Amino acid sequence: MKDFIFRNDTKLFFRNDIRETILSVAEGHKIMFVYGSGSVKQNGCYSDIVQTLSEACIPFMEYGNSSREFARIQEGIRLAKANGVTMIIGAGGASVMDSAKLMAFGFYHESDLWEYVKGKQPYGLERLPLALIPTYPSSGSENGLGAVSVDSRTGDFGTAYGIAADYAILCPRYSLTLNKEMTTYTGLVTLVQLSACVLGDKNKMSYDAGISYIKNVLEATRTLQQHPDDLDARGIIMMGASLSTSSRIGIGKEESFAYDIYELEFLPEKLFGSPYRRSLTAVFPRFLCAMGKHHPKEVEKYYLDAFGFDSSIEDSSRKLIELFSNLGIEMFYDGQITRNQVDCIPCHTELDREEIFDIINSLIQ
Repeated sequence: MKDFIFRNDTKLFFRNDIRETILSVAEGHKIMFVYGSGSVKQNGCYSDIVQTLSEACIPFMEYGNSSREFARIQEGIRLAKANGVTMIIGAGGASVMDSAKLMAFGFYHESDLWEYVKGKQPYGLERLPLALIPTYPSSGSENGLGAVSVDSRTGDFGTAYGIAADYAILCPRYSLTLNKEMTTYTGLVTLVQLSACVLGDKNKMSYDAGISYIKNVLEATRTLQQHPDDLDARGIIMMGASLSTSSRIGIGKEESFAYDIYELEFLPEKLFGSPYRRSLTAVFPRFLCAMGKHHPKEVEKYYLDAFGFDSSIEDSSRKLIELFSNLGIEMFYDGQITRNQVDCIPCHTELDREEIFDIINSLIQ
């Protein structure tokens, strides 16, 4: 059996009502409450946190409109320092949670924070206590180590890998305000991220667990098509997202080919202005078809175990496109691309340039 480590950096709370948990983790601190453009005010998370802190006389300040934009992260760090903040609570999607991570870490490492975004190792270094609350489940950032930032002033971007939250608080009802399409994406993006961990896992226990997570997330996604208020289904997707970034699955991976999906999904973002969720789900079946030529046993086993597809890899990939499409997800793009446009975008994968172009070209309807 391959060596592995179970991480236990983040204490995960699954709660239908977060107020008591917020009180317990925030007591004795001065809080900076970090959120995004306002969805937290629509889904009830904002009022739960503000009311809890106010009634307990826990001092806090708000930092709204947070994002992965490095300038906004720097501004948040300076604000936290100026106001004597001792803990950060971040609520929102991946962008907000990543920014909260970088603010908590940057509080002590502001001068060279960008070096950590570009690869310097932050794991285990001092940071502010941090609690994260996902309101758009799928990224798993609340339970993972990664924190992405972009600097539009220079066009540069990167991921600091090694910043963990102390607490992740999962509350399914905060996702009730998502429309049908966005709710479906939470499930399918979670499915793809779990799959990236499962593909090629040689540890039978973690592989079987990962396949179970995938099946449950797919079933929950289907359930929400007809019953959008089903909190059990929403909770399964939320839990699946957190598990996708934990150390509980993929522990027997000997090759990292499945993680190349994150390199390839970036291409439609650049070429078509596509959001991450659409790009990841559209590319995934085509990615499996291409990777099946290099890793046929792993891809065939995945298709059979996760979906019951027992035909050729090419046919199974077509079936997966159809499955996603039938759930209401757009799997094609309009427009035209050239080989040169694709070749100009950096993409670090074991696939060659011809295979990469074929994947992206197959997205054009």
